[in-house]
Amino acid sequence: MQNCINCKSENTKKNGHGRYDSQRFFCGDCNSSFTIEGKRGTYSPEFKQQIIEEYCHQGHKAKEIIKKHKISSRSLIKWKKEHQTHCGCKNK
Repeated sequence: MQNCINCKSENTKKNGHGRYDSQRFFCGDCNSSFTIEGKRGTYSPEFKQQIIEEYCHQGHKAKEIIKKHKISSRSLIKWKKEHQTHCGCKNK
């Protein structure tokens, strides 16, 4: 099992999954809950391109895309701006 990152105890057990499906642990000695993997979720360039294709070129609405792909509105706005800078399209 995983040692506690706070007190180094071996008295830990699995405690579900955190954001981005990372394994969570619970320490029975210091009562802390922690995740080993500290990485944040990232989206592949192919996924971003698919989103931009649906939004800019196929005319899907932002709310539909956000709900369908479970992304934040902030991500969509950021990717759209990046895309417009590279391709020069002015859609939406």
